Amino acid sequence: MFVQLLEVKPAILPTKALPSVKQLASELAKLSATDLNQAAELIITWIQQFPEERKVFQKVFQKTKDLKKIAQPSAVTWTFPNLQIIEETETDVIITPAPQAKPISLLSHLIQAVKQWIQNNQNNQ
Repeated sequence: MFVQLLEVKPAILPTKALPSVKQLASELAKLSATDLNQAAELIITWIQQFPEERKVFQKVFQKTKDLKKIAQPSAVTWTFPNLQIIEETETDVIITPAPQAKPISLLSHLIQAVKQWIQNNQNNQ
């Protein structure tokens, strides 16, 4: 969801979030690829400073999820560079290799998404 928050167009996070996103990127870059729980904690703590944006994103995310359920009633799928997340129910999630995927850790993908958001928003200032 965090990567989707960064990638959604038009942007939900304001450009004034740039210094904060840079700090988050710095903290994420210090983690090893296996520190996913610590990365999740950092992201959860970080996103709490944007309550309005989080509400907007949750609405967008839920609508997208609802639309995908209409198209595929048994599963919602998100494809990342090397994995697919298939949500069977609200509590059952399957993570599988993505078809024809280039191997990349989930943390690396997060860091790349944060860096891309930073780059895009520095260019827009």
